[in-house]
Amino acid sequence: MEEKNGIMVLAGILLVSILFACTTETFAATANFLRLLRQMVIMVIIATGMTFVVATGEMDISVGAIYNLTVNIMALLILHTGMSPWLCAPIGILAGVACGVINGVASVSLGLPAIIITLGTSYIYRGATLVLTGGYSVGNLGKSSFFNFGTGSFMGINYTVFVAVLVVLASAWWMRRSVACREFLAIGSNANAARYTGVPVTLRKIQNEALMGGFAGLAGVVSLAFMASATSEGGSGYEMLAITAVVAGGGSTDGGRASVWGTLGGIALIMIIKNGLMLMGISTAYQEATEGLLLVLVIAMQKLMHKRTR
Repeated sequence: MEEKNGIMVLAGILLVSILFACTTETFAATANFLRLLRQMVIMVIIATGMTFVVATGEMDISVGAIYNLTVNIMALLILHTGMSPWLCAPIGILAGVACGVINGVASVSLGLPAIIITLGTSYIYRGATLVLTGGYSVGNLGKSSFFNFGTGSFMGINYTVFVAVLVVLASAWWMRRSVACREFLAIGSNANAARYTGVPVTLRKIQNEALMGGFAGLAGVVSLAFMASATSEGGSGYEMLAITAVVAGGGSTDGGRASVWGTLGGIALIMIIKNGLMLMGISTAYQEATEGLLLVLVIAMQKLMHKRTR
């Protein structure tokens, strides 16, 4: 099943790349490729975290709000306290983890799916960001090696791309080797059966959401390093892109099946489509409509493939 999904994703990437290379003058240019890599970084990190959430049969739609909250918390600390951005980075990640823990505890305590809980908490986190920032962007953060790292490059490749590569490699290894990830998949396949075999379902669900919050916080750190500023409305739609990437890469919305490498292929496909549409001059409204259509199509295709496999 994973091999079929991998072939489908690679075929999709190849086809859309050829399409955009033939219809635009700059898609195949080296500069555009390097820019595309940089654009993928944030979504690769967030979508990797979403892989673990989908593995348990859940979906977290507060990740965009958590990401934006962490960026603004760090930016405000730098601006108003003069704290080093390097010291703010772990604070941002911990803030993301805290938001994830809140999501997980609320979900298991109320016995509600994470998608319902995170729908509510996404508004809470967005509201908290607006209260903290007053609705304004946060900039003028001064100079630091932290920001130099975010904008620097090696052989033309932005340093943050290497951060995303490390995240993917570590996550893929952990998902294959760790007991926790096997239990995530077991919960997604059948939570009751997993509980009867001794899997600490409640604890794992909370840990899973905390992990997702940590990934969102890390994405916030990387974003701040590159942008050196924060906005009060950032991260909108990131959750849908992440879920689409996981499903396009072979993850099942019913749980029990997900792959970090598949997710990487899924996000590459999505970002190539976004990049190509932008180069073609397609308006943002049509780009969003295309993303929504892609989400529906990939879920429908995965359902069909799953039924045939069964």
